[in-house]
Amino acid sequence: MVILVFVCLAVILVAGCANSSANNGAATPETSNSVMITAVASPLPTTSASQDPIVGKWSYTTPHGSSAQVVFGADGSFSGYIDGGSQVIRSGTWQNIGGGKYTVTISGQASPENWMLNINTNMAYNSAYPTLGYSRVSGG
Repeated sequence: MVILVFVCLAVILVAGCANSSANNGAATPETSNSVMITAVASPLPTTSASQDPIVGKWSYTTPHGSSAQVVFGADGSFSGYIDGGSQVIRSGTWQNIGGGKYTVTISGQASPENWMLNINTNMAYNSAYPTLGYSRVSGG
């Protein structure tokens, strides 16, 4: 992060020291009192305003200590894991059907699942198992 700040400062200094004679008298930042602003990319993930609120990783921990995770991808993909493992046990696609309701189609499964998202409690769950609420682990 510190290196990124130094690089940005160097870019600003170099841009401010450019030879203004090549501009044929055009106004430059030195002569027009304008301010040059350089955007710095944030190292923290951000959520697009248009990104669906269900996008991200969600987790449920059983009373016995095991866990299940689901990931809703921004591209409409769905993946399910057990105990934080790297092996996908379920995959498919999801679609927002409005009102906090989602259709999740699992590969190899005849009927789609219906999921709900409660933005107020930040919980997602399969409507067939409403007591198994998944909490958000990370955003999209």
